[in-house]
This record gives sequence, structure tokens and C-alpha cells, in this order.
Amino acid sequence: MQTIDKFNFAGKKAFVRVDFNVPLNENFNITDD
Repeated sequence: MQTIDKFNFAGKKAFVRVDFNVPLNENFNITDD
């Protein structure tokens, strides 16, 4: 299986799902690793 950094996306579309559900403080800094 190819990794994303070696895959050729030329002429293709990609759907990437990212989960940004992390605890933030009032300054939008991550409060928990």
C-alpha cells in the first residue's frame, strides 16, 4: 500500500477526513496531548 506522500494525485480528487475534536482553551491552544 502506498503512503499519501508517495501517491500521485495528478488529475485526481481526494477526500480526506480529519478529526479536530481536541480540547482547546480560550486562546485556541490544545490543552491536552
